[in-house]
Amino acid sequence: MPKRKNKLAIAALLGVGSIAAMAVATPAQTALATEKNMRIAVPFGPKSTVPDPRARQNGWLSNRAGVSETLIGLAHDMTMQPRLAESFENVSPTEWKLTLRTDVKFHDGTPMTASDVKSSFEKMDAEGHPGHNPRLSKLLGLETITVENANTLVFKTKSPNSAFLWSLTEPSAAVMKEGTDELPLIGTGPFVFVSAETEKSYQTRKFADYWGGEPKLDAIVMDALSDPSVAALALQAGDVDLVTNYPEPDFANLKEKGEGQLFSNPTTRLFFFQVRTSDGPLSNEALRKAISLGLDRETIVAASLSGVGGEVANSIFPASMASWANTDLSLTYDPEAAAALLDKAGIKDTNGDGNRELEGVEISLKIRSYEGRAALRPTLEIAQALLQQIGINSEISMAEYDANNEALKAGDIQMHLQAWGTAPLGDPNYFPSTLVESGVGYNFSGYSNSELDELLKKGRESFDDEVRKGYYDRIQEIINEDLPLIPVFHKTQVSVGNGKVEGYKIHPAETYLVTPDLTLAD
Repeated sequence: MPKRKNKLAIAALLGVGSIAAMAVATPAQTALATEKNMRIAVPFGPKSTVPDPRARQNGWLSNRAGVSETLIGLAHDMTMQPRLAESFENVSPTEWKLTLRTDVKFHDGTPMTASDVKSSFEKMDAEGHPGHNPRLSKLLGLETITVENANTLVFKTKSPNSAFLWSLTEPSAAVMKEGTDELPLIGTGPFVFVSAETEKSYQTRKFADYWGGEPKLDAIVMDALSDPSVAALALQAGDVDLVTNYPEPDFANLKEKGEGQLFSNPTTRLFFFQVRTSDGPLSNEALRKAISLGLDRETIVAASLSGVGGEVANSIFPASMASWANTDLSLTYDPEAAAALLDKAGIKDTNGDGNRELEGVEISLKIRSYEGRAALRPTLEIAQALLQQIGINSEISMAEYDANNEALKAGDIQMHLQAWGTAPLGDPNYFPSTLVESGVGYNFSGYSNSELDELLKKGRESFDDEVRKGYYDRIQEIINEDLPLIPVFHKTQVSVGNGKVEGYKIHPAETYLVTPDLTLAD
């Protein structure tokens, strides 16, 4: 493992002496010094000291860390592939039979059985259990789980759900065994959970009995460095071996100079504004449409991503997602049309100060975003300047992600700039049914559209992809018309290694990172 240099100097420079990469080594860590260990800088850390992968968004980190696994996985071409289940079939519109691998062991050494899988999934509906996850439970829509034998079980859904198997690839659909004091999280992946420090670090060790073969690394620590510039400095200082979300301007410089171990791959991640539509100033449809028309997405992409990070968005899905993207849609930049639309709606600058008024009150939108992705802050700042050009004043700020959601839900802010994978499961149902379907948990817009709700229902009930394509094409149209979400751009992930990283490849779903083949060259 590379020598960790200048830890105290870097800590003093950055004011982040508490980050895990710079912590004083324990005797156990000293013993590990002769082993092959890797430190990875990631943008977000665990939400607790024992983050059950089935709850909240914990599964994303756990899945990427190689601790937890799902029954079905996604290949790099976004097709479904066996994972813990060696085969799966649709028995009827509401029944799905899965046959499990027979060589899988939990991290406590016990074999995985169909009963274990059933028990793990039942915890999602158990209020008060660390694995409780009503969001995923709604996506799956399970009625019963029947164990046929030690390696076979049948999932029955409450209604036809063509996205069911895709939903099983969701990292929160992890198969877990109840934890113990010695092993708080017991999964099946190539690495065993060791410890977590809330919002800071996640530590693992290899699982020699992993069904996919013994991992090449002995241990991994994921350090949460939400400021990409800090992460880049940590790499330069030798404090981490890989930065998964490198600052785009710095990546562009390295690429131009032909320096660094560079990784790049398009993803389904969308940068978008979630808009409070049910009340407040943005309940006005003309104002929402003018905001979209006033966003020069080409300029935002060029400035925020330095030519290495992505492409402008014309709908919620990128054009590269050919199976589901409605490529007939566009989100144009037309400030003159925006001004005309506002004038027609009576949203005018009546006193000549450059700021428009709505119902006699000067508009001042409160817009927030969060740290963790380098492009969020410049996108927010450029958007503010662009909106001012069409007479829309705004106050921008950065805060914690969940706090922003709560503020949007309460109507305390009007827009929340976010970055989501729109199809991390490979199916188009996940993103709209999580964010814009009436009454769902992440619909902080307060948005409701009966046609969209019905189309989502039909999309889940149909098993004909050509028919489904028509439904999701129309769903994308409705979103572009009503704008409860205002798409800005689709993201390419860029990462940088220390020159010794082997076996790393950016997955388009961004839900996979650590594999048994990940290692550091000698």
